[in-house]
Amino acid sequence: MTILQSLARRYERLALDGKAPIPGYAPAQIAFTIVLDRDGNYVTTNDERTGEGKKLRPRVVPAPAAPKRTVGIASGAFWDKTSYVLGCSAIDDTVSDAKQARDAERLLKEHAAFLERHEKLLGDTEDPACHAMLTFLRNWTPDRYDTLKDAEAMLDQNVAFRLEGETSYVHDSQAARDALRAESGARDAVPEGMCLVTGDIAPIARLHPSIKGVAGAQSAGAALVSFNLDSFTSYGKSQGANAPVSEAAAFAYTTALNGLLTPTGTNSKGRSTYRNRVMLGETTVPFWAEHGDAESIVRGLIGGEEEEFVDLDAPQADEQTETAKLRDVLTAMQEGKPLRDAAPAMDPASRVYVLGLSPNAARLSVRFWMEQSLGDFAQHFQQHWADMNLDPKPHPWPPPIWRLLLELAPLRDSKNIPPHLSGEVMRAILTGLPYPRALLTQTLMRIRADQDNEEKRIEKVSDLRVAILKACLTRMYRWKLIAEDVPVSLDLTTTNSAYRLGRLFSVLERLQGAALGQRNATVRDRFYASASATPGLVFPSLIRNAKNHSKSVRTKVGAGLAEWFEDQIADIVSGLGSDFPKTLPLEDQGRFALGYYHQRDVFRRKKDVPVELEAAEAIADSSNEEN
Repeated sequence: MTILQSLARRYERLALDGKAPIPGYAPAQIAFTIVLDRDGNYVTTNDERTGEGKKLRPRVVPAPAAPKRTVGIASGAFWDKTSYVLGCSAIDDTVSDAKQARDAERLLKEHAAFLERHEKLLGDTEDPACHAMLTFLRNWTPDRYDTLKDAEAMLDQNVAFRLEGETSYVHDSQAARDALRAESGARDAVPEGMCLVTGDIAPIARLHPSIKGVAGAQSAGAALVSFNLDSFTSYGKSQGANAPVSEAAAFAYTTALNGLLTPTGTNSKGRSTYRNRVMLGETTVPFWAEHGDAESIVRGLIGGEEEEFVDLDAPQADEQTETAKLRDVLTAMQEGKPLRDAAPAMDPASRVYVLGLSPNAARLSVRFWMEQSLGDFAQHFQQHWADMNLDPKPHPWPPPIWRLLLELAPLRDSKNIPPHLSGEVMRAILTGLPYPRALLTQTLMRIRADQDNEEKRIEKVSDLRVAILKACLTRMYRWKLIAEDVPVSLDLTTTNSAYRLGRLFSVLERLQGAALGQRNATVRDRFYASASATPGLVFPSLIRNAKNHSKSVRTKVGAGLAEWFEDQIADIVSGLGSDFPKTLPLEDQGRFALGYYHQRDVFRRKKDVPVELEAAEAIADSSNEEN
């Protein structure tokens, strides 16, 4: 109930500011408008969609809340899809003739239901717009559909009405609101009870309005609170009475949540943008705060979505934009400044709410729910960044959460992100608790399974994957789950065998490159997985091959580079003891990757590396091309 109470309070704040939808109204996606004259005659059709080409999207406007539909017929008020409003729908040629006949019969019933409801709503109205709409519906016959403008494009889209010369819809008129209010008051008496959200005695909602906008859920909407089986009936209470929420509170929380899940615009690619919602894998994450300015900070810390991510390293053209201001705040926080210094105008005590929702048939599952102060929220993200910190820093930095989750997905495709990890990772970040062990396991699994792809610039042991491993180990050390901390940059003094083995593997890989040049299958491609898991079986043969590679380097460019490699190998092996470990547990496999990454970075930055190394690799590459 804490979630519902927080959403209901948000609705109350919006209502005080005059920004809340009218009771009984909710965001609706209107694609077309039928324009009528005052006598109810058809004038034209207006296309309300925005975008270009095939990326046209309906306009989102406040309208009477859509009915809760399952398989039955339930008409909307003042707007609906063309099957209800105009009695026309696309014919499915793939089904049998009998099914087409049943669909045609249902179509007539849907249109009849729309007309019947508006006869009751508007039968006594004197409002010109409402009267014109009712007159049109009384005179309309579906066989005239093809005469309408944009008839083909409008089919099965949501349609509303407007009076000629007016900018507002018919449903925006005061007469329409009064009619809906009268309809609501004429319903059968609703049982009263104590509302679990407000604590007041009020009429209890039997069915809660649907939540729309959750990725993967039914397009008609899904329920956050619902009971629809006999097994949920106890002590004579059924459906909504099992968790009594007043009709007013049910409307408030669903309206607030639907508002968070409603697009606020489109980006340059025609994709919907959201001010208070991000996607983490299959999990839809709406968030809100007591003060609107705090919401931009929350979005910046979470990292937005893939197509909207703001790279802090990118040049900024207009320093006065909101993006530039947010960039400055995040950059200051990245440098370790607390929120009160990075954004003095922000109230650190302002409450922040983050909700993770996933589809579950006709319902929604709550993946996670977090409520904390803005100051704590920012501090937890700063700790998360510190735990992931490497030298040099991974790119992009700080990494958005969606980008980290992408490293765990096969083919780095967001559709393949493990569904359970998004909630567990977010929970760990916002609480400071250890990251889930599954995060460590999944990252190591992807390193072992993936292959390098130079064309797409994808590496199996990528910066962000190593940063994830380092963060997991750092938190485990902080919570005393492991005995030894992990370094940020190359550590030459540590005696940890897994870390040294990772360094050794990197040196052997580079020695092979100096001896043989670029190969289709390198040491990393063939032996990384087995070397990191069972070093005792792999490293002896790698060391033997290294002697041959060293001899080849000595022949090509002289003894200096060969001796340097031999000294590096000897120095690393000297700290390993007499035998290579037979196996490495998961934590040590993470240290192996960290040691490999740190040593590889030495070669990348040409730090303390002989100048002859590049010459040897160039000679080897030329030899390969000639062969």
